[in-house]
Amino acid sequence: DLLVQTTMVTLPIAYISKAIIFRYGLKEAFRRYLDDIRNHGLLIKYFALWGPVQCLTFSIIPEHFRVTFIALVSFFWLII
Repeated sequence: DLLVQTTMVTLPIAYISKAIIFRYGLKEAFRRYLDDIRNHGLLIKYFALWGPVQCLTFSIIPEHFRVTFIALVSFFWLII
């Protein structure tokens, strides 16, 4: 999930969506994505947060709180 889906599907779609909303080209979207990976440590930060969160979610958090827990972490991830 973190290694394949995030790096090849989820984050690129987020950058493409942002490009459409702010009206700049797809080439610029991928340039920004690669710049964030290389110069701003995007994937390192992503893995540092979501790796442990996924481990907690599926090992400790009760099933009926999992969606709420992920939503809460996602909310703070977007703020940061």
